[in-house]
Amino acid sequence: MGKIRKTYSVEFKLEVVQKYLSEGWSQSMILDHYRVYNSMLQRWVNDYRQEGVEGLKEKRGTSKGKQKGRPRKNPLSDKEKIIRLEAEVEFLKKLLKVRKGE
Repeated sequence: MGKIRKTYSVEFKLEVVQKYLSEGWSQSMILDHYRVYNSMLQRWVNDYRQEGVEGLKEKRGTSKGKQKGRPRKNPLSDKEKIIRLEAEVEFLKKLLKVRKGE
């Protein structure tokens, strides 16, 4: 299993970055006090310098392109879409009957 990553709020990140940049806290002081990793601190500082507060927002799970996901190699025709949707409806009807006990 992969490591569970903790998500920090924008307010928390901003507080840490401001302590580092404006208030003169040393890197080791911040790492000890806030219990964050050096790489995280450097990433937050760089993101803040490049994009401001917007740079501290969560970026995981967001897509930058117009189309999300991988495009289909062979898009379905209208007739194929109808056939597929009708099959899904029939499947759901059968599932509903099984769940009702008929």
